[in-house]
Amino acid sequence: MRVWFTVRAKTAVALDPHARPRLRWAFKGGAQLRDLLQRPELLSALFAGMQDGLSVIDAEGAQVYVNDALCAMLGFSREELMGKRAPYPYWPDEERPAIEAAFQRTLNGDAANFELVFAKKDGTRIEVTVSPAALRDADGKVTGYFATIKDISDRKRLERSLLASEQRWRSIAENPFDFVVVIDRDYRYTYVNHTAPGISHESLIGRATPFDFVDPANHALMRAAFETTFATGRATSYDVHVPQLDAWYSSIVGAVVEDGRVTGVSILTRDISEQRRAEETLRRSEQRLRDSHKMETIGTLAGGIAHDINNMLTPILAHADLATSEIPGDHPVQEHLSGINVASLRARELVRRILSFSRRQEPQRTTFDLRQCIQENVSLLRASLPARIVLVTQLPPQPVHLQADRAQLGQVLTNLAANALQAMQDSDGTLTIVLEPASEEAMAQLSIADSGVGMDEETLRRAFEPFYTTKPPGSGTGLGLSIVDSIVREHGGETSVRSSPGCGAVFTLRLPLAPAAALAVEPSAVEAMIATNTPPTRVLVVDDEPAIANVARLALERAGHTVTSVTAARAALEIFKSDPSAFDVVVTDQSMPEMTGTTLIAELRALRPSLPCILMTGLADEATQRRARTLHAVDIIAKPFSLATLMSAVEQATKPED
Repeated sequence: MRVWFTVRAKTAVALDPHARPRLRWAFKGGAQLRDLLQRPELLSALFAGMQDGLSVIDAEGAQVYVNDALCAMLGFSREELMGKRAPYPYWPDEERPAIEAAFQRTLNGDAANFELVFAKKDGTRIEVTVSPAALRDADGKVTGYFATIKDISDRKRLERSLLASEQRWRSIAENPFDFVVVIDRDYRYTYVNHTAPGISHESLIGRATPFDFVDPANHALMRAAFETTFATGRATSYDVHVPQLDAWYSSIVGAVVEDGRVTGVSILTRDISEQRRAEETLRRSEQRLRDSHKMETIGTLAGGIAHDINNMLTPILAHADLATSEIPGDHPVQEHLSGINVASLRARELVRRILSFSRRQEPQRTTFDLRQCIQENVSLLRASLPARIVLVTQLPPQPVHLQADRAQLGQVLTNLAANALQAMQDSDGTLTIVLEPASEEAMAQLSIADSGVGMDEETLRRAFEPFYTTKPPGSGTGLGLSIVDSIVREHGGETSVRSSPGCGAVFTLRLPLAPAAALAVEPSAVEAMIATNTPPTRVLVVDDEPAIANVARLALERAGHTVTSVTAARAALEIFKSDPSAFDVVVTDQSMPEMTGTTLIAELRALRPSLPCILMTGLADEATQRRARTLHAVDIIAKPFSLATLMSAVEQATKPED
């Protein structure tokens, strides 16, 4: 039936209506078909308006007619196609199996449409739809076949492009790493590529909104992004933190446009938690680097200040010792000299703390009773405590000996006490210091507790970071607890803290006990000078500070030594060159403008390799000590030193080797 309709529809515009019955009759008979094929002008007129190609094949398989549209489609002339038998010129070799199978189905009476690939005369492949049908006579006998051929290459290319575009979109939208959703103007989901575990698509589409899954604190940010895209069509973005998952998500919002109107927005959401953590790690590393640079700068400044203070304290201590030895013990001036000595020693401890902080001096480790150190610092602390703060100390009856730097542990106590007072500054409170020996673990445990405001989780986590402080600008540097932790770790101990908001804080220090409970007691300068049996010694003293060179000369001469004091390193070198055997020992400062003390010792040793040497320094850092060890200096004494220390060093330097 379709054959008749097609022919009549295609020829209605070209033929007289009275010719239609004859045309129908002509197609009904084989002889009449042959007659019609002998009249190409009639066929051309009959199919002139036909856009698709047409091929007619007789019962023997010969192509007996092709229309102009087919010739134009394939690039062959009618003469090149007429009379040809299968395989026809437009059957490409690689497609012949598929075409022959379709051709055979047509011969078997199958009138299905086939999508095939034909070859144009220039070799170009085109995709076509072939719609075949059989021609029968009045008795139903097949007298031939005809087929319409439609070029569908453009449509197929478009279909493939659409399919590729859809596949690309799906590969992006359906990837397992990102959430891709579309919401309408009411913010309801209209598309979700995949969901989180435990959430079904049915519970989301048309029901839920993005606001249902994000902290309300982020709703304003999200709504602003959505509304901007709805209003302008411009892409927007936002990052949000989801506390329940402890995760960060980054979203890009794009417009969904239909008929020129934004009907919804698409949201591409990606988990950026790892990126955020990496950025946070990098930020902290950069902060630590900046803090390190700060510490280095502060350390350099502190070292320079400490050096100058040491040079001032050295003659003060030495002159006090000399004056003490020259007047009777019951003289009223002795009390004043003792005050000078005590104040100088405390200033010396302060300088040691500064140098320890700046990492420019090794800890001065001695064995001492930690109870005494606590009592000394508590007595100083009581004088500065406000009346509203109660100080409670709990110390064991037995000694708790440590082998540590006493000045540094004093600094630890001072810093922790200052931190506790800061926490209780706005109310009454109690500061409790408890010392507990733990002999079974060979550790001492020191706790400093306050009843202040306490710390939240973030402050507790960062408490020991350098330069981290909760104090207002101008009220603190954030170095106190950092120094405490550093000093305790350097002594082989550990620091911990317990706190919560409103419940105060407890800092606990665990420090290793001394292997031998023996207190190191430094003899006084007078005792040292009386007790020494050092024979008269020829000493060369070199220091660019005249006050230090002069007091060292006076003290050594008082002990019976012959002393030459010089304030310039090169002058000392020239004096020594004139007679290298004129001195038994050399005492030299380290930091001098012309050359360092270690350089001077090297020059002197080049003239006299066995010369005993003593190095004085206000910055006994590791580099200086290492350099002195390579030169085999007899001793290194740190400024400010007492006369007892100086006498002991000279005695050791001139002692004959066993």
